[in-house]
Amino acid sequence: KKTSAKKQMMACLFCRERKIGCCRPPEDAPDQTCNQCARRKRKCEYPTESRRGQHTR
Repeated sequence: KKTSAKKQMMACLFCRERKIGCCRPPEDAPDQTCNQCARRKRKCEYPTESRRGQHTR
């Protein structure tokens, strides 16, 4: 039986903009840079606010 890792809920800004998979390291890792940003030597930033919520019409 395979155990699957929990799916990350939020991609970093770079991965979201490029619409690519964002693989965030575990929370206890010293460096919180995702694989895509680390490969490109970019600063990995995550959105601070959730875009979910009530929609106004």
